[in-house]
Amino acid sequence: MPALYRYRRDVLELDSALMLTRGNPLGLAALFAQIHPNRGTYTNVAISEDGDPPIFGQVNFQQGERSARVVFITPETNSSEDSLPFVLEDLARQSGEWGAYHLLAEMEENSSSFESFRRVGFSVFAWQRIWKLPPATGGNPPEADWAPARLDQESNIRSLFQSLVPPLVLSAEPMSVHTFQGLACQQQEEVTAYTDVEFGPRGIFLKPIFHPDAVDVDCLIRALTTTLPNLSGRPIYMAVRSYQSWLENGLEKLGAESAPRQALLVKHLIARQRSPILERSLQALERRRAEPSSPMARVEPGSAQSKN
Repeated sequence: MPALYRYRRDVLELDSALMLTRGNPLGLAALFAQIHPNRGTYTNVAISEDGDPPIFGQVNFQQGERSARVVFITPETNSSEDSLPFVLEDLARQSGEWGAYHLLAEMEENSSSFESFRRVGFSVFAWQRIWKLPPATGGNPPEADWAPARLDQESNIRSLFQSLVPPLVLSAEPMSVHTFQGLACQQQEEVTAYTDVEFGPRGIFLKPIFHPDAVDVDCLIRALTTTLPNLSGRPIYMAVRSYQSWLENGLEKLGAESAPRQALLVKHLIARQRSPILERSLQALERRRAEPSSPMARVEPGSAQSKN
């Protein structure tokens, strides 16, 4: 299969949706996507004492989510065993200060940086392969009941996720208010498929979940290329998670192109900020204790500071 990604030299890109919809994470399109009142972006610069070029790492966090995402590390070839963990620990520190509970990253399993991520506490919670859907062909478009998700479908969509998505994945990527803003397919009064949709000038990114009982899944996938609005010739990419790998045979039959398998990584954080109400409640409980309690160790994310 042809490669879907045009990797920038020496840039380790760790957010597939951003890369495929906005292009180069160091370019203007990606920059404008991050200039948003509800999105925080932090860039770490680590200067080497040996005279090597500095290493940049970037993380972003969207309000309403529980997870922050590492966007990129560059240059990857200069990310030594000491410097890359230093950058990652600082990105984790900033994510925790924002209130994120998890820090996520995506990379190919044969990446030279994989072990460095593991050493600072990242672990694999799932695998995925990204497919580029073929363009819509002429003739009558396939019929399918895709439509923007409605409020009255929220309970059905939650049930779909909870029954099909493994608990390990839900612990790293819990459902949020943004989960229910995609497209839903309802068959016989039940939601049998749902997909998140992310639009960008370079492409459209789908992250679907299909129930095995969905009727004619191949037709549902083809229908997405005609249901999505304002394609304007942009390619459509679909992320297929390891727990939905049974979709891949149908995608091959449709002529979709696949990228190498990616590991989905998570580093669990401790949110550093407490709400005022929670803080007052904890203080009240502490004042009411009749006997001293055993000391408790509080583990916090790395507090390494970036060098300027």
